[in-house]
Amino acid sequence: MAQRPGGGRSPSTQPRPSPSPAGRPRPSRNGGKPTWPRSAVLSVVRLGLLIGGLVIIVDLAATALGQRTASADDAAAIAQVDDLLNYLLFSLLGVLVARDTGIMFAGALAGLLASLLDALVVTAAAVLAPAPPPLDVIEFGFARNLAIGTVFAGLAGVVYLLAQRWSGGRRSR
Repeated sequence: MAQRPGGGRSPSTQPRPSPSPAGRPRPSRNGGKPTWPRSAVLSVVRLGLLIGGLVIIVDLAATALGQRTASADDAAAIAQVDDLLNYLLFSLLGVLVARDTGIMFAGALAGLLASLLDALVVTAAAVLAPAPPPLDVIEFGFARNLAIGTVFAGLAGVVYLLAQRWSGGRRSR
């Protein structure tokens, strides 16, 4: 068998690495680092709290306006505008987080955080109202708020990053 120009064995005949000693485990493939960078976690929390606070303001303002209106049609229109603003804010949250982190499902986590914050505050306000609604209405509103925030923020983040990939645009990570 002729020797290779650089000497030594061919890559296919290299010896296997020795197993790790019994006392120490092998390091993980990703170097033991967390899978998310700290900046991504900070972006999720920071933007989740910021947009969650804006959604709280919109929801409480809509609740106050709805309580002061005289007609059912006006109350329904206020509720529709509140829903549209919630959809818009949660979608904006998903795009902002996805742009900052470059992680597909980071928008959904930020939406979950923001909607959980909003659901807690709005539910507390509803329970403390002079005539609180029945418990099943409160539970439905809480679950609906969590679903809307997570789904809209998550889908907006995924669509944003997919559009960036397909257009050949710059990705942060």
